[in-house]
Amino acid sequence: MNASPLPRIRLKSGGGRRFREGHPWVFSNELAGIPKLAPGTTVALDDAGGGFLAIGCFNPKSLISFRTLTRKEELSPSFIKERIGRASEQRKTIIPEGEARRVVFGESDRLPGLVIDDYGKAVSVQLLTAGMENFKEEIASAVDELFSPDVIFFKNDSSMRELEGLPKESFLHKGASSVTSTKFRGLSFEFDLALAQKTGLFLDQRENLELVSSFDLKGKRALDLFCYYGCWGMTALHSGAREALFVDSSRRALEAAEKALELSGLKGADLMESDVFDYLPKLKADGEKFDIVFSDPPAFAKSAKHVREAYKAYRKLNEGCMKLLSKGGILVASSCSYNMPRELFLESLQEAAARSRRDVRFLFWGRQSFDHPVSLSFPESAYLKTAFLKIIE
Repeated sequence: MNASPLPRIRLKSGGGRRFREGHPWVFSNELAGIPKLAPGTTVALDDAGGGFLAIGCFNPKSLISFRTLTRKEELSPSFIKERIGRASEQRKTIIPEGEARRVVFGESDRLPGLVIDDYGKAVSVQLLTAGMENFKEEIASAVDELFSPDVIFFKNDSSMRELEGLPKESFLHKGASSVTSTKFRGLSFEFDLALAQKTGLFLDQRENLELVSSFDLKGKRALDLFCYYGCWGMTALHSGAREALFVDSSRRALEAAEKALELSGLKGADLMESDVFDYLPKLKADGEKFDIVFSDPPAFAKSAKHVREAYKAYRKLNEGCMKLLSKGGILVASSCSYNMPRELFLESLQEAAARSRRDVRFLFWGRQSFDHPVSLSFPESAYLKTAFLKIIE
């Protein structure tokens, strides 16, 4: 694919400052006009003087109008397969064979808007942008050829698709069933990709779960909030905890967690279907105490305008957690909202400590797993923040 015959768009004079510094996006207000092209059209981007800058995907319906594929004037016809293959090979150097892993992470793998998780027998694919939607057949073919899975499931139900003018949809591309089984950090899971959140398991906490295993949890009591399929609490039980309480508002998630506990041969679990914010005061009123609490909620800040609301929610949530911890207990508190800066998240934890009247020590920051790589030119790829805290008094 050569830049010459492609439709062309042009930056305004002085536009695209971040793009020139390496960022892969160009916003609509940085362009000198928005041509009437179909969403996802592959185009060439020029500077204000007509000089070539990049090849990428253009969407006139989106605020993010241009997403870079390459800054070279030519793009291989097989670039989809080549990039998925390269990304998969890179993961093999850091994730054990047979382990569930993310093999494509959007812009970090130069495939903007594409997410692929490999569960061994099944591969879950998510297309978030019109550009990747237009390459759907090439993506499906590459996944089939590279991974030879029994199942390929497209999980295109993210609200991000609506911003691209795309419908939400999920469908089985290959295979007889969307139910799959997999291994993750030595634990066994079985779940339905069609009913899962996002692309299945939340694989981005892999290294943070490993850190949990380093604590002495023998005989301890754990609380896993917003537990989903139970990775945190199961890790605690696998590390010697005598008991773990799993709390989630989703009955389906708890059923999957119960199945995972059974498959992994773990005992000492209690499961509670409840809204976490409603259940925390009840635990406090009942005098319950825990040695380790995992607070891993969904994104509270979906956009920049929700940051202050998110701050209050994180403060309230983690204040409740701190009140339930025994002296010497550990709080593992996460935020998966890119729009919540790490400094502001830490401030919410500091306020939570003050309001709970606990003396708290910050131990260290955890980050997203290595199969969710952060591109230095794309700060939006760094979204996960996990704080490890210790209750002194």
